[in-house]
Amino acid sequence: MTTRKPNPFAHLFGGAVLAATVFFGSTAVAQDNAAATTVFTQPFKDERALALLKDMSDTLAKAQTMRFTVRSLIPFATPTGQQISLFGTSRVAMQRPDKLFAETRGELFPHNLYFNGKTVTAIGADKHFYAQQPAASTVEALIQKAHPGSDALAPFVDLLVADPFARLTEGLEGAMLVGQSMIGAVNTDHLAFSGAGVDWEIWIGSKDKLPRLMIVRYLGGERQPTFTATFSDWKLGAPIAAQTFNANIPKDAVKIDFKLPILQQSK
Repeated sequence: MTTRKPNPFAHLFGGAVLAATVFFGSTAVAQDNAAATTVFTQPFKDERALALLKDMSDTLAKAQTMRFTVRSLIPFATPTGQQISLFGTSRVAMQRPDKLFAETRGELFPHNLYFNGKTVTAIGADKHFYAQQPAASTVEALIQKAHPGSDALAPFVDLLVADPFARLTEGLEGAMLVGQSMIGAVNTDHLAFSGAGVDWEIWIGSKDKLPRLMIVRYLGGERQPTFTATFSDWKLGAPIAAQTFNANIPKDAVKIDFKLPILQQSK
């Protein structure tokens, strides 16, 4: 995970374990078989942690289709400087190589995002406003560019690429297998990583190799300090109806250009 020039995507949402527990009913308590207590003066790359992350990446990359739900707790500075937390939920469907849908609700601007390999469209949940423009021909190319509603992808963009492992480990300095934890009813492997200006953690299902909780702590710069995202309702390889990815724009909807600046985060 590296520091890059700003782009519209937030790669890996994080936050406090306590917040994840309160909002998502998840328990993340490392068991007695946690990683060794040896203190290293230099970043240490535990090959066990890298292997588990690679297993997750391979599981996602092999899926021709995927559905999941992500719940995010997002820190936001008000005009007075007070820090508050906004809660958002996204329901996601993707079909490789060129189909994507994301329904975002919660305290953020609620909207639906559609990508069908030709255009990307974002429609407000009240159907009064929309934004649309031609887009790159694949999901992989789409997430590299700014587009209407691109911020809807922020909590989960790293999971959509063809090789999540390469993306997540770019610039990696440290890797650790912390131990095992229960996230809801799912037994998970708890991994911790570090890079330039960022520490991040991920809890991966021990059996299904799917991400369940992600936490990122930015250590400096202009980005918000912490983000949290939990993942659930995973379905890989199941058929998805073609109309899922086609936007039906209401006749009286007004076309606008919009962005959600509170999500303007990047590695």
